[in-house]
Amino acid sequence: MIHAPRDSAFRARLATLLLLVGLALASGCTGVLQNLGARWATNKISEVFDLDEAQQQATRAAVERTMACTPEVLGPRVDLLVATVDRALCKGLDEENMLIIERQIDLMLDKAAAWIIDEAAPILATLSEGQIAHAQRELDERLQETRDELDAPPRERLANRQDKFIDAIEEWTGRLSDRQEQDIRDHVASMPDEAADRLRADERRLAHIAAALRRNPEAPAVRDVLWDAWEKREDWGPHTRSPEARRAEGRKTLFFVYGLLDAEQKDNLSARLHEVHEKVKRILGIAGAG
Repeated sequence: MIHAPRDSAFRARLATLLLLVGLALASGCTGVLQNLGARWATNKISEVFDLDEAQQQATRAAVERTMACTPEVLGPRVDLLVATVDRALCKGLDEENMLIIERQIDLMLDKAAAWIIDEAAPILATLSEGQIAHAQRELDERLQETRDELDAPPRERLANRQDKFIDAIEEWTGRLSDRQEQDIRDHVASMPDEAADRLRADERRLAHIAAALRRNPEAPAVRDVLWDAWEKREDWGPHTRSPEARRAEGRKTLFFVYGLLDAEQKDNLSARLHEVHEKVKRILGIAGAG
């Protein structure tokens, strides 16, 4: 139910490198499975950046270092976040505990981003012009889904947004009643559709990073470019709503949805939270996972 701030193009693309932490870990964290996960992540990153053999070896080493450190670096932060959310669900969501949850999410994401950027910068500093162009094409293609959605008729776009919103809620709460579903559809219809603003910001950020890499910077300069893009990931440019305004509306929406839920649905939400926590602990290789 609790979601991190939306990704920018940079974060979506850095997520290819963050697969060191995420999808690679899903393949397992010890022995043969850890080896397979590291190989899989390395291959996925290599496909995007068209890495040569030396770069692949450097990426594989970065993947393995990341996987080895993940339980210690992220495990306690995940535990704290889950405990905070669980306590808020028990006592009732309010502005104060939502701000605490947001802060914990920000701290965890910043920690992970800084960690991955440090590993990625030396590798990205070795990219050739051809590799940068290849990566830019690959990553720009992943924005095409948003462009296609924006081309759809307004009524179709709204229905699609409503369906995705309801599906995301029911994944946590179980089946919504017809009245709950209609109330949520009405609420989504009242929310601003900012996909075009976000797409333009994503396109600008991707172009900016590609241009910076084409200047053949050393690793520290690459790190600065990536970290600057990360810190400004929620800034979608002039004539768009501020990150603070979007976050405030996100909290308002969470409060609205939470207020619609009955006791059984809230219990389902709490149970689902613990299921996800156990899964995350297994992925992170944390001792004591069920």
